[in-house]
This record gives sequence, structure tokens and C-alpha cells, in this order.
Amino acid sequence: MEQQGWLEAADGARVAVHRWGKAAPGLPVLLWGHANGFAARCYLPLLAELARDFDVWAWDARGQGFSQVPASGETGLDAIAGDAAMVLRHVAGQTGQVPHVASHSFAGVALLWAGLTRGLEWRSATFFEPPLCMPSQLADAEEAARHQARMAGTLRRRAAWPSAEAFAERLAATPGFALMAPDALLVLTRALLKPADEGFTLRCAPSTEAAIYRAMWDDRPFQALRPFPVPTRFVASDGAPPAPASSAQLPQPLAARACDAMFSELAGCSHLMALERPLECAALVRQTVLGVA
Repeated sequence: MEQQGWLEAADGARVAVHRWGKAAPGLPVLLWGHANGFAARCYLPLLAELARDFDVWAWDARGQGFSQVPASGETGLDAIAGDAAMVLRHVAGQTGQVPHVASHSFAGVALLWAGLTRGLEWRSATFFEPPLCMPSQLADAEEAARHQARMAGTLRRRAAWPSAEAFAERLAATPGFALMAPDALLVLTRALLKPADEGFTLRCAPSTEAAIYRAMWDDRPFQALRPFPVPTRFVASDGAPPAPASSAQLPQPLAARACDAMFSELAGCSHLMALERPLECAALVRQTVLGVA
């Protein structure tokens, strides 16, 4: 079961908030955040598994999923961290609990920056490869060129599709997505598309996704990392074949060390681990909640 509502940020961004499962008295609350260009519903296999043990909430980042960017088009680091803080406070107010948090990719940076700069509290945190930018990456010309190429490629992304099935067939031939189960891939593409005049179009405009990538090219969150007084875990893929390597792997053990956190590595999966291995990722979230390495 899913409930959905919206919150409005101070700058006018409309942020969709989802809740899964049948909340039972005393059930711990978990807030989930998604990767750039994706949406909360992309993770239904993972969220369904987590809903066995948690009152699961999630949000769609501004301009993604069912959310909207403000008239200004603002998608900067402080804005997305502000949205994460707004949602976390809303969930705490609605449930009367400090939530656990878990996230995939860029939402982890949003949560970390919100926690580091806004004094937010959570009961535990599990971060699946947040793309933290290290100072050494900013100074590396080849890494900067790869980042620019990623943004340029995103801007060229095909937005219109005849069906979710056609989109899934195309992604299945792409490294990373090729490791997903076919039914999970179809869940993903259905979540990424919305009806258009002819067929479907991406819910997240390529220009918004590229702007988020640009916002992530900032080493302030990595520089500010410090220990949190709750169980915390960073999870990295190992990029072993057939999985493609990801630059987001590099900072994870260093981030764990800076936060005095647990560190886990998943073998044979890509940066899309939360979509490829939902059961294993849910197990890691449970272990973090229990403080188990």
C-alpha cells in the first residue's frame, strides 16, 4: 500500500512524499532517498522488503519523480539538502519518531549535507555509494573531464519513449542496468516515465539531472564529514566484471573512516546496487539499525 502527498519548500519546489506498508504501533520509521534522475518508486522491490520491518517513507527529489522544481529552477546542493531536511522533519512530526535513513547515490549527499549543516538527527544511516566529491577529484583533469562528459551525455539523453517495455529493453543492453532482474527493470522504467501526447516522456528532464550532477561537483560535503553519534554505514560496489566500475566507489572507505562508520562492499554489482540486489541491501540496512558490522 502506498500513500502519497506533497510538501512545498521555501523557494516553491513541490516535493512528493510517499509512505509504504501498514504502519503498526512501535514499528521503526525509515526514510529512503533515491539516485539522481530516478524516483522513489524505482525501488519498489527494496522498499517492499524493508516494509516488512519498518514504516517506510521516501521522497522524490525536486524535479524528479512526482516532484517539481521551483520557478527559479534551483537544484543546488543547499536546496536539495533543504528538501531532505524538510522531509525528515515532516516524517518525524507525523510519526512521533526520529527516523532511520537510508539512501542510494545522490540522496546520500543531500542527507549528509543536511545533517552536517542543519543539525538534523536520525537513528541510523545507511548510505549506498553517495557520490561524494573529494578534493583530489576536483584537482584531477581526467576526472573533471569524465564529469563534464557525464553531464553532456545526460543532456543528450533520449526523453521520449513509446512504452515502458521499450525503455526497459534499451536499458537491458546498458552496463549496470543489464544486471537488474527483468521485472525490476520494468518497475524502474514505469517509475521513470509519465504519459505524453504521444507515448511517454521522462519524469526527470535531462537538464534537471545534469544540473544535479553539476551540484555534486563540490567537495564541501566530503571535507565536512565527521562522526555521527548513531550507527552509520557506507556501502560500495566493487565494480568487478561484469559490473562496470564507478567513480563513486572511491570515496566510500575514506568517508566511512572520517565518520567512524561501518563499511561494507558488495561484490559483482555496480553503482546501481540497490536496484540489482534489493534483498542484500535491505539486509545491510537492518544490520546498520542493529549496529551490526
